[in-house]
Amino acid sequence: MASRSLLVMASIAALPINAHMLMNLPTPFSPDKMMTWPVEAPGGRFPYPCQGWTDVAHRTVVTAGSTTLVNFTGSAPHGGGSCQFGINYEGLPAYSTDPTDWRTIYTIIGGCPAEIKSTPGNLEEDPYFRGYGDRQIPDAVHCGDDKGVDCIRQFEIPIPKDLPNGDATFAWTWYNRITQNELYMMCAPITVTGGVEDEAAGSKFVDELPVMFLANIPGFTNCSTSRTGEQGVFNIPNPGRYGVQLIEPDPNAAGDCPIAPPPVFEGPANNPNIPAIPASTAPRLTNAPATASSPTNLPASSGMSFPAHNGTRHTSTAFVTVTGGGVVTVTETVIVTAAVPTPAVSATPIVTTATGTTGTAKESETPAAGEPYPCAINGAVVCITERFFGGRADSV
Repeated sequence: MASRSLLVMASIAALPINAHMLMNLPTPFSPDKMMTWPVEAPGGRFPYPCQGWTDVAHRTVVTAGSTTLVNFTGSAPHGGGSCQFGINYEGLPAYSTDPTDWRTIYTIIGGCPAEIKSTPGNLEEDPYFRGYGDRQIPDAVHCGDDKGVDCIRQFEIPIPKDLPNGDATFAWTWYNRITQNELYMMCAPITVTGGVEDEAAGSKFVDELPVMFLANIPGFTNCSTSRTGEQGVFNIPNPGRYGVQLIEPDPNAAGDCPIAPPPVFEGPANNPNIPAIPASTAPRLTNAPATASSPTNLPASSGMSFPAHNGTRHTSTAFVTVTGGGVVTVTETVIVTAAVPTPAVSATPIVTTATGTTGTAKESETPAAGEPYPCAINGAVVCITERFFGGRADSV
């Protein structure tokens, strides 16, 4: 691993550093090395999965039946796009490299990690921020919620209550709206608590979750979301039962990947496995001006703007297979079932904690104005004041 680190760090020395986005919460593997670049086929500089990094600087504790805060750093969201969030229990203490071991727990269609209405789809660098610890990765203004426009959003991602307890890997994948033929993936070590202790029941629940969709890795996947001259929000096939649609997807964005039917997601009102999204539980991770809107919850229903479908619900199911040559093949079926009623949203507060070697920080507590936000890694993860998101923490 040491030799790989030396080779990769040497190869990226000449790369521009002001590109794309990275996930900073939950704390990713190897946060001192994680790059804002798309993943490549195994054997590349930043291989699938997780760019190949495995160093655990901090393991975030997440509570099944609650939510976990996901936040990003960067100034190039490429117009936004669609994201998936998944989990992998295999290959500990790191993770499995088998694509079928990565299971989807939540999907966001459009507006992730931003909704950009300006041209060319990226954001101006925030003059009050210039770094990710020592990394000097430019950042843009943060929305402080999941609905702001022309700013970097943050999301409360539900953690299903029937996940098994124990160490696992949390993953974020992103298909951007502009320059679509890329796949970004970053991963974080987590510990699931409050879930099921029964190993058989927990494994059954995970096995029934859909495999995270894969595209845009030349030599590894069999489809690309890019078509010449066409850009738009990609409708991820087989998104699972849990998620939200923030922007209507564009069928042209599918490229030669399967064109999925409109997603219909279940919410807490009609499925107990997905927790209600509280109205306001997370600290406001923002360096936006004080006039920015307050944090709000993710919509419980899909919010889609497609015409009604006569009381029916369409669910796409994609199956991922890996050939002997390492090529991932995706096939899709469509199932029509009964309509799903519009779910209600609970406003019950939920508290999650993150415990590291530097102490315990309650993620639900918002620091007073002018005080630093408790960093997961002393000196490595950015801290926050009312107008500042970044910089090196002298103390936690």
